[in-house]
Parts: sequence; structure tokens; C-alpha cells
Amino acid sequence: MLTRKRTILSAAQKREICEIKERELNLSNVSLAQRFNIGKSTVTDILNNKDRWLAISGDQGNIKKFRGPKWPQLEIALGLWVDNALNTKQDINGNVLKVKAAFFAERFSIEDFHQSDGWLGGFKKRHGLHQYKKQGEASSAPSDELIENDRLALQQFLKSYDLEDIWNGDETRLFWKMEPSRVLARGPLSGHKKEKSRVTIFCATNATGTEKMALSFIHKHKTPHAMKNLNYKNLPVYYFWNKKSWMQVSIFNEILLKLNEKMKQKRRKIVLLLDNAPVHLILDETKEKLDCINVKFLPPNTTTKLQPCDAGIIHSFKCHYKRFFIQNRIDAYDNV
Repeated sequence: MLTRKRTILSAAQKREICEIKERELNLSNVSLAQRFNIGKSTVTDILNNKDRWLAISGDQGNIKKFRGPKWPQLEIALGLWVDNALNTKQDINGNVLKVKAAFFAERFSIEDFHQSDGWLGGFKKRHGLHQYKKQGEASSAPSDELIENDRLALQQFLKSYDLEDIWNGDETRLFWKMEPSRVLARGPLSGHKKEKSRVTIFCATNATGTEKMALSFIHKHKTPHAMKNLNYKNLPVYYFWNKKSWMQVSIFNEILLKLNEKMKQKRRKIVLLLDNAPVHLILDETKEKLDCINVKFLPPNTTTKLQPCDAGIIHSFKCHYKRFFIQNRIDAYDNV
């Protein structure tokens, strides 16, 4: 008597059986068994647990020895929610999943559900979720071909301007008190909390490097103690402040007006290249006064490729600051 060779189905194949049965209601279990070379009773068992197998997704489909979710209804609902969140580029993490799972458990009247790390690890494994570090602008930039097209279009636009009249501006954060995280020593050193005091710096210069606008300095204090008796108009920078020391629309517009006034005194008209950050919003009242500046915004996600400030000028500025910072530390050590 011939015996049929035992077939071990993967989780994805069991899900496929359930999906076929849902599409073809008149298809018999015997036909399904013959199609997958398994016994009729195996098909029956699979269909009796269809909620479990329909909840399969991601990398778990290749698993043959599979321990399904304890709460299939919750698993399906949360899986659909995760798919929608990822498709709409929402940020999710383990804590978010736990809170949302508790929400679905309450909706489905599941009383024995616990937001344990063990459940979370199993859910992530079953749905192919892994932790990744978010990348910066470079990873979201368009393809090299699109970048090249944008570069050619920008070059064509700039042909009507002299190099001296092509300006670029951008802001950057400067953690001005942060010390190096790697130092030389003869033995292990105890760690300490990093100093994250910061300011925002906006710089603007022309293509030839022959002209530079005074740096715009954004601090978090209106009147720092060290500058209590100073006249801010005599500073070598434009001083602004807000509680977060961030660039703001109002500050950005004031900077534009200062550069426009500088060009007006020289009777020149320039083009200013900027990235399309939300804070770079030109107010209507400012537009009416910008008679010497033509603001040109770069295409989205291309600043790392097309913007000179982002590509090297800001880095050069920070290198100069770093040398200045190190020299001050050396001088302080020498005076001890």
C-alpha cells in the first residue's frame, strides 16, 4: 500500500488555503487537499483556525513551525493599523504599539491581554518589524538623474546673474558648549551628561566668496548676563532670541529685509538661494519690500546636493569655531 509523503506547510501556504476558500466558496476541502498534497483533515483544521492564519504577514510567512497569536482578532486589527501607519509615513515604536494594542483589546473585550515585552517581541517578529535609525535628507533625496535635471535647471536660471550676485543662505545649529565625546586618557573615564546648550546661526554669502552677510545669531535669552551692558547694535552679528533659540518666520523675514537693505545701498539686485524649509516663509508685507532680492527656493530634499551652504560652507564655519574653542580651552589649561 502506497503512503503519501508527509507535507509540512508554511504559515503563508496555510494563509493561502484560507484565502482560496474565501474566494471560492464552492471549492471542496478534498480539492484543496489534493492541490496542496495534504489530507482532508489537515485542510479542515486549517480552515477551523482561519483567523489565526489570515493574520499572518511579513517574514512569518516562511515559518513552518508556527506559534500563532493568542488573540487573532487583536492581531489582525493592529496589523492593519500598522500597515496604514507605515504607508502614511507615521513614526511608530514599541510604546505606541502597546498603547494601540490595549485600545483594541478594550474594544474586543479581551480581559487577559497584557502589554508585555514578550508579546511585543512576538508581534514585531510575526509582522516583520525591525528597529531602524531614521536617515537624514540625503536618504530621502531624489534619484541622481532627477538631481542632475534639477541642477541643470538651476544653472539655466542663474545664467542671467553675475556670480557676485548669486547668494546662498542657510541656518545651522551650534552646540557651543558641547565637549568632545572621545578623549585621550591613560585609563577609563567616568561619563557625564552632554552639554546641549545651543544657538542657531544663519549665514549668507555670494558665489565668489567676496561678500558675506553678518551672521544672524539666535539665542534663547533676550539679555544674557554676559551682554548686560552691551549695545546690541554694535555687535558684529545680528542678535535675535526666542525661548528655543530656533529660527522663526518673523526672524527669517527680518533677516531678508536686512540683506535687502544692504543691496539697496549698493544699488544691486541679487538672487538668494534657499531651501524650502517651512520656516522659510516670506510674509506678504516682506514681499512688497524685497525690491533688490529675488528669492529662489531649491527643490525639496536636494539641499545636501545643490546648496553650497549645506554642502561645505557651514562645515567650514564650524571647523573655524572648533579651532577657536580648542584654543580657548588650551589657554584656560595654561592659566591653571
